[in-house]
Amino acid sequence: MENITISNPFKVLSKREKEVLQLILQGVQVKDISAAMDLKSNTISTFKKSILSKTGVRNNIELFKLAQEHNLVK
Repeated sequence: MENITISNPFKVLSKREKEVLQLILQGVQVKDISAAMDLKSNTISTFKKSILSKTGVRNNIELFKLAQEHNLVK
């Protein structure tokens, strides 16, 4: 299998995942994101797991650092 490097791993996220991502990057907790988006906490957790998987990071700290590298946060 060929290893493909993605210049911006955030481009592969769905629109909904990007919405969840922005709230995560603002420090909003899963339960609060679920209330704001009128979705179940399990759904938001699934989005979060997908975001982490697609971007290749393991936790919110790595996600935040990666977002900084791609100028998504200051």
